[in-house]
Amino acid sequence: MSTIDVLWFAHLNRNTEDAGSDRTINLTINVDGEDVLDRNFGSNVGDGEAYLNGGSQLEAPFDSAALTNSSVRIGVRGDDAWSPGDVLVFGHSLAEFNSGVAVPFAMESGLTEFLSTDAPEGPLTVPLRRVDPGTSNTVIRRVLLLVHTQWSTEDSGTDSAIQLEVFVGENLVLREEIDDTSQSDLEKATSNWYVMNALVPFTRGEVQAGGRIALSILGDDAWKPMALFVFGLDTASGRPNQVVSLVSRPVWGPRWMSTDTSEGDPSVDLMVTPG
Repeated sequence: MSTIDVLWFAHLNRNTEDAGSDRTINLTINVDGEDVLDRNFGSNVGDGEAYLNGGSQLEAPFDSAALTNSSVRIGVRGDDAWSPGDVLVFGHSLAEFNSGVAVPFAMESGLTEFLSTDAPEGPLTVPLRRVDPGTSNTVIRRVLLLVHTQWSTEDSGTDSAIQLEVFVGENLVLREEIDDTSQSDLEKATSNWYVMNALVPFTRGEVQAGGRIALSILGDDAWKPMALFVFGLDTASGRPNQVVSLVSRPVWGPRWMSTDTSEGDPSVDLMVTPG
């Protein structure tokens, strides 16, 4: 697979009572019996809310090909139980950080357990099974959009809806408007996790060969993303076996988005991951 020098961790809490936790979340990665990563995250987000964190260089890079289904584990460092529903761990090689090559390597969806240091509430940790990053020919049936909204700029969040579209040639294969979900949608300093169904299954190669992926904002309440990733999922439901990097913007760039062109761009064509 790839050497991982830079790590990203994303999760969506279950939309159920007390799924969120104010305790530290822990991620460990073990290769050949040695922990190459033991990192804590302060992901204090509530029920049904999402978290995205990463972009920092690892002290001990590792080869994602060496991972097994028990290499990656998540847990909580306290007795305020935590219940994530969906989790994705991905990374970059440092040399490819700015070239749009993200490598998904562990994922779970539809988790139902609570995690806690208090044994009667649930296990302390659970493993995240490996996923394959797929190829340009992997058939994509759903798309996952991960986004974190800028935190350092006044009014960077928005109440306007956004829309993601995928085209193969001139044929529209996915269109999803994101407006009002159970999450804190596109608010300042928040992360969001959105899964959407393709109208027609497609491949990354088909999009690269004359198609495009477009992100639009549908109102004039300007929005400033900070980081944005788009992944293709090979299954129509449940946990995917292959997760294909479609768009990788670990640093969004200087432009805002708005239908008021004096404030920003109403639509942006997102560069498709090479490969």
